[in-house]
Amino acid sequence: MEINQKLVMLDRIIVPEIKKLIEEKKFDSMKKMITSLSPEDIAVLITDLEAVYDKVLLFRMLPPSISTDVFENLDTDEQRNLIFSLSDENIKFLLNDMAVDERTELFEELPVGIFHRLLKLLTPEQRKIATEILGYPEDSVGRLITPDYVRLYENMNRDHALLHIRKVGLDSETIYNCYVLGKDKKLIGIVSLKNIVLANPDKLIKDIMKVDVVKVNVYTDKEEAAKIFKKYGLIALPVVDAEDRLLGIVTFDDFVDVLEEEATEDFEKIAGVLPVDKPYLEAGFFEIVWKRSFWLIVLLVLESMTSIVMQFYSVPISKLVALTFFLPILIGAGGNAGTQSATVIIRGLATEEIKPMDFFRVILRESALGLFIGITLSVFGLIRAFLQQGNWWLSVCVGISMGLTILMATTVGAVLPLIFRKLRIDPALMSGPLITTIVDVSGIAIYFEIATVLLRLR
Repeated sequence: MEINQKLVMLDRIIVPEIKKLIEEKKFDSMKKMITSLSPEDIAVLITDLEAVYDKVLLFRMLPPSISTDVFENLDTDEQRNLIFSLSDENIKFLLNDMAVDERTELFEELPVGIFHRLLKLLTPEQRKIATEILGYPEDSVGRLITPDYVRLYENMNRDHALLHIRKVGLDSETIYNCYVLGKDKKLIGIVSLKNIVLANPDKLIKDIMKVDVVKVNVYTDKEEAAKIFKKYGLIALPVVDAEDRLLGIVTFDDFVDVLEEEATEDFEKIAGVLPVDKPYLEAGFFEIVWKRSFWLIVLLVLESMTSIVMQFYSVPISKLVALTFFLPILIGAGGNAGTQSATVIIRGLATEEIKPMDFFRVILRESALGLFIGITLSVFGLIRAFLQQGNWWLSVCVGISMGLTILMATTVGAVLPLIFRKLRIDPALMSGPLITTIVDVSGIAIYFEIATVLLRLR
C-alpha cells in the first residue's frame, strides 16, 4: 500500500474507529486493531488522537515488544507528553530500551528538573552513556553518537566474527559495517558484513578489513560531519576521540535530521527570518513575531536610505516627474537578479560545488551573466519606457540604468556570500531581502545619476 493511501486510511478509518472503541470501552477489540499495525503507523495514530487520555490509553495497551519502537517514532513533544502521564516503571523500561541517539534527542528537549528525574531511572551503564554524550557541545557530532555498534578484533577468524555478529547484532544500530578495534579501543579498520560472509573460513579479520577509515573527531560540528557522511556515501560514520579511540557511530537517519535542519535554517535566513527551532504550529506566537520582525527592522533602516537618495535628487525629480514612473520595475528587476545570483552561490557553497578559492572565477562568471542579462533587459526596459512616455532620452536612461543595475545586482549577489564564507560567517545570512535592499539603494542612485547627466536636469 502506498504511503499516501495508508495515511488516508489511518486518518479517515482507523482513527475514528479507535475513538469509537474508546468511547464504548471495547478495549480488547482496540488492542487487536492497533497491534496489527506497524510501529510507525501506531505512532501516527497516537499523534492524530486529540485527547491526551486517549493517547496514553492506547500507548499503555501496546505490548512491551513494540512499545519502544512506537515511542521512538513519536516526535519529542508527543514523547514528553506521554512521559508526564506514564508511571516511573513504564518510563524506566522505555528509557533503558530506547536507542541511545533517540534518547539523547528526547533529553535535549526536556526541562532540567525532568531530565534529572529521568536520568535516575536509567541503569548505571546507561546513565554513564547518557551523561557522556550530553557532555559534548550541543552542535557537535558527539551528541548524535550511539555506542551500539559491532566490535571486532583483528585476530578473529571469519567464523568467530559471524558468531559474534549473531550474538550482538540485534542490539546494534547496524551490522552492515563492523569496526575493528585494537588496543585501548583504538579504531584500526572497518570490514563489511558482505566481505565477512564471502571470505574463506580460515581468513582473519585483519586480512579482509580496510585500514583507510573515514572518521571524524567527536567535537566536529555535526553539519560538517553530515557533509563528510554524504560525500563518501557512508552507511554509518565512526566518531573517535583525540587518541583515535572509537566512541560510537552516527547512522543515516540522524544525519538526515541534521541536513533537514540545516536546509530549513538556510531557507529561513534567505527569507530574512531568524531560525525557529520548533515546527511552525508549535512555536510561540511572540517568538515568531520577534524572529520575523528583527530582520524587517534591520531592512527598514537600510531601506530608508532610498528616501535619502531620492531627496538628494529632488531637483531632477521635480523637473521630470515621469522619472519616478519607472522606479518600481527598475529596482524590482535588480532585486530579483541579485536574489537569483545570491541563491545560486549560497547553494553552491552549501553543497561545496563552489569553494572560497573559486572567488574570482565566480565573480567573473556572474559578472558576464549579469552583463548579458542586463543588455537583454535594458532593451525591454527601453521599449517599455518609450511606449509609455514617448520620450526617447528618458527611455534611454531607463534602458541604460536597467542594464547597469542588473550587472551590479548579479555581481553583488555573488560577491557578498563569498565574502561572508571567507570571514567564516554563514553565507545564508546574506539573505534575499538584504540583497534586494542593497540593490534598491544602489539602483536608485544609478538611475537618477544617469538621468541627471543625460537629461541635464541639474
